[in-house]
Amino acid sequence: MEIREIRQHQLQSYIDSPEYKAAKYIAISKHRALSHIRNPRVKPNDLVLVLIYEKGEMVAYLGVFADDLHFSTGIEHVGWLSCMWVNPIMRGKGIAKKLIQTVFEAWDYKILVTEFTPAAHGLYNRTEQFLDLAKPQGVRGYLRLNLAYLLPKKEHKWNKWKPFLSCMDGVFNLFNALRLKWYQNTTLTSQGISFEYLSEIDDEAWAFIQKNKANELMNRSRTDLTWLVKNPWLLSSNLKDHNAKRYHFSATDSSFTFLNIKVYDRAFNMLGFLIVSIRGGNMKIPYAYLLNGAEEQVLSVVYEHMLAAKLDMLTVFHPALVKAIQEKQSPFFKKRTFKRHYIIGKVLGEQLAATPDFVIQDGDADAAFT
Repeated sequence: MEIREIRQHQLQSYIDSPEYKAAKYIAISKHRALSHIRNPRVKPNDLVLVLIYEKGEMVAYLGVFADDLHFSTGIEHVGWLSCMWVNPIMRGKGIAKKLIQTVFEAWDYKILVTEFTPAAHGLYNRTEQFLDLAKPQGVRGYLRLNLAYLLPKKEHKWNKWKPFLSCMDGVFNLFNALRLKWYQNTTLTSQGISFEYLSEIDDEAWAFIQKNKANELMNRSRTDLTWLVKNPWLLSSNLKDHNAKRYHFSATDSSFTFLNIKVYDRAFNMLGFLIVSIRGGNMKIPYAYLLNGAEEQVLSVVYEHMLAAKLDMLTVFHPALVKAIQEKQSPFFKKRTFKRHYIIGKVLGEQLAATPDFVIQDGDADAAFT
């Protein structure tokens, strides 16, 4: 068994290599690799990929996303575990543990994780190297029924029922369209709110962000947010290219886009700035900066976009937006609350304890890219 470490300065060579072109499986898509390379927070010697080979063939890999945490005691350079895969025929041989231990040692145990499966959580617990960081509550609002998409994602057995589920979706959404039209005509048109798209964050938006930014643990800069929007990990396509077919995580989707949106009141005073992601029929709000009390007005712009694009679902963790969605009028026929779990390496525990009341934005870690 051979363990290979790839640092940031080696990543370009890896994706350009004959091995990458000919391999049965690849550990990263090209556009995701380029995003890592351009990450403003990555350092040349940061470990970003660990590969394990058996008899010359790659059988497992683990990616790391470089980041900085802004504690009250200073800035710590850290890595987020991401995209771990082990070939099913090699499971039960301690390979996942080898991957994690390699990353621990390379990053001096300054590691964080989120969006993990129960099985992966058990693996992380067995290392005895993690503490709970946060468990923010989110809300998911359902605008249209899409059982043909949601149920097969949970259990493969539903795939054979997709035609029937699609029929159920169609019948429900036929009547649901009348309800949404009524909501659009009676609620959104009376808000008097306007918005503006940005290709890049302008001076007005950045000044607003700085003024309304809370004590963010990741504390994204203007450069960070611009890089995020311009370097997605997903490309819009109805087909999979040669690389996507060899990659065990998502490299493409039918549609994926980011929108930078400034929200104004009637007098063109800024109420909020949003970075919104739309993947297929689903919307998320990776980054949100709002005036206190402007939640409903800002959400009216979100709802307007959802209705215009005929989206199915919104997922939000921003506390003020979550509260407004739960308590105020909305176009959703169903709302569901749930939590996202973040864990952090014990070596960072002292700084964490000295940094109370920190904020994690929805898009922090690699959540904005998925």
